[in-house]
Amino acid sequence: MQEAPTLGGIYGQHLRDLFSDLQKYPELVEAFKKVVDAGAAQLQPILAYKLECIGLVQCDGDEVKPSCRLYRQYFRDKLL
Repeated sequence: MQEAPTLGGIYGQHLRDLFSDLQKYPELVEAFKKVVDAGAAQLQPILAYKLECIGLVQCDGDEVKPSCRLYRQYFRDKLL
């Protein structure tokens, strides 16, 4: 699990692909930064929906949370 959120880890290519896709949409980058930084955040519904469609978050009521610990660890290092 220590190497998993790194580029050399088993999920490296998947994480690079997600990061590359996310970089195309600056408004999603900013929204996801809030989620990653806080662990959960309230976002505009359209931003939450788009991040959920990508698979980066899950919605729990009005809160948006990273869909897995791996994404939070990887993107915390890359976005913050």
